[in-house]
Amino acid sequence: MGGWADWRIAGWCIGGAALLLSADPSIRPSAQTRSWRPEDRVLISDFSVIDAVAASPWVVFAASRHGLLVYDRRVNAWRLPVTTLDGYPTARVRLALADPVGNAVWLGTDEGWARYDVDQQHWDAGPATGGISGLLLDARDPASGVFVRDQTGWRFLPRGGLLAIPGTPLPPPERRVTPLDVQAALQTAPMAQALRALILTDPRLRSYQFTAAARPMEGGDLYFGTNGLGLVRIDPTMAQWEPLPFTLIGNRADALALGSDGIWVAGSRGLVGRPEEKSGLTWLPDELSATTSVEPQAGGGWGAAPVYRLLAAGSQLWIATGAGLYQVDPGSGRMRRFSASDGLPSEDVRALAPAPDGVWVGTTHGLAVVTAGNRIVRLADNGVAVSSLLAVRETLWVGSSAGLGVVPPGSPAPVVDSELQPEPALRAPVVALARASDTLVAVFADQVAWRDPAGAHWTVERPRVALGTLTAAGSDMGGVWLGGTSGLAWWNVSRGVYQRLAIPGDLPAPVRDVQASPRWVWVATDSGVVRLRRDAVTGVR
Repeated sequence: MGGWADWRIAGWCIGGAALLLSADPSIRPSAQTRSWRPEDRVLISDFSVIDAVAASPWVVFAASRHGLLVYDRRVNAWRLPVTTLDGYPTARVRLALADPVGNAVWLGTDEGWARYDVDQQHWDAGPATGGISGLLLDARDPASGVFVRDQTGWRFLPRGGLLAIPGTPLPPPERRVTPLDVQAALQTAPMAQALRALILTDPRLRSYQFTAAARPMEGGDLYFGTNGLGLVRIDPTMAQWEPLPFTLIGNRADALALGSDGIWVAGSRGLVGRPEEKSGLTWLPDELSATTSVEPQAGGGWGAAPVYRLLAAGSQLWIATGAGLYQVDPGSGRMRRFSASDGLPSEDVRALAPAPDGVWVGTTHGLAVVTAGNRIVRLADNGVAVSSLLAVRETLWVGSSAGLGVVPPGSPAPVVDSELQPEPALRAPVVALARASDTLVAVFADQVAWRDPAGAHWTVERPRVALGTLTAAGSDMGGVWLGGTSGLAWWNVSRGVYQRLAIPGDLPAPVRDVQASPRWVWVATDSGVVRLRRDAVTGVR
């Protein structure tokens, strides 16, 4: 075995061999996408800014910047959101009006109109000059269609039609059903007006505003949209209010960690109209009926620092960031930061893995372990930049800027095993490490390598589907998930078969992380988290 120093020097000697391995003229980009059922693919993003609200006897519709939220009033739970992957308008929604004929909603956008039928899961849409500035229904005849107002004035859109007709007289004022104005809604609820500041202040003392309002035609609760708190339900008769959050902290998901019956998501975003960042964790249960956010105490988070990895170990969550290592108690929200002054080789933490007596930590200047007693022990590793870690029983595989190494049981530092030395490609910078059952997989920027568990032999190849630059990998029992800048693929390593999902089309944005459970695959992207039904991609039940 060679030492870490030999590994570091060898990392510069990749040469032309690795380039030859990556040349495969049979690989061509593909824009082909598949047909998805709504329950097979769901995008969760930042839904905290609500621009329009509408309420029917059965559901409340909340139109956000990144999707349409549907709250089921009968069971007090969220249905699956409808996003641009499902046909939600890319133009900003300004108005919403529930359609009393069927379980549907009319939307007015900066470019036109749209109607979504919840039961049929179907969109209709059409353009309008200058966008839609008004929506109106005739209370006596809502089944005939909707009146829309654009720059040319009011027009009538017949139900099932695609073109609005000018010249149709508006119904008399007493029969007009229009979106509810925020001020008009507050006038019907003096309690909401009096407690407005309290309702619109979050636990970190950040204040927000009401942006939209709705009330079912039969009366009852009021529903308000906000510019950062999502949807709020107010009972004016009982003087009570209830936030109904359903959102990530940020529209970009940075890292994932599987939990019991769900996933933890780390992310951050800039607050609307403000320079400061909002960072934290979001818990998404498998059924996606609600979301739970965990934010650090004021001034105690990682702010705008990048997040690289998230690990659930026992009852704690560990977050690898560019500003140190964070330990989080998800129950209480208490957070502790570990820095260079505590013994970390660097505060730029890039990788995490469970250790027998704590957590392995990979930084840009070497490896350390945080023991169960929160003591940091550094390894004598010459400060190589670690990018990924994978613990396999008592052995730790280490991906770094200098290639692939291993920490055998009892070793004080990573070494280059004899089986790694003959292959120059294994000394290229490692992007991610994963497992397909007992098969170890190393992922590089444009290649993958897998280790035959029987013969300890490594095979290096280029993925046989177009994924762009590789960015992430996730372990699975039957294969490995590979994520890149232009796609995601499930790779059956033993059979050499790839199932590809394209970006854009199947997924909204480049992949940052991927985690697989027996039923679901969770994908962190620059546009949020995508939950995929695993067998809908792999075909394996």
